[in-house]
Amino acid sequence: MSLSRTQALFFGAYLVLFALCALNPYDRSVWWAENLPIMLLVGVIAWVQRVHSFSKLSYGMMFFLMALHTVGGHYTFSRVPFDFVTETFGFERNHFDRVAHFTVGFYAYPLAEIIQRRKLVNTRW
Repeated sequence: MSLSRTQALFFGAYLVLFALCALNPYDRSVWWAENLPIMLLVGVIAWVQRVHSFSKLSYGMMFFLMALHTVGGHYTFSRVPFDFVTETFGFERNHFDRVAHFTVGFYAYPLAEIIQRRKLVNTRW
């Protein structure tokens, strides 16, 4: 199966980011801990898209989570340079981990797409 332009763009951008973040991470064990689940997620997405093509919005939301977790794995979540947000809002600590983990909820949208297209629920609830 060939990739659509959108799929190729997101997958290519993620591969570049992944390769860059794999170089000299702050803590290699943290890098593995953060990126192994994301690698599995990429595999699941590749497997699912054989039978279900997601919308561009879904691919964007999934990419955003994968990108933030990959960057978080490179620096460790508490050391990601996120100072502009910390300073802008007067926070006392780096909230990158909260933002990145909030994006886990973005996967509700692609899951809802699958449920809706496959008619797995009664539409009259």
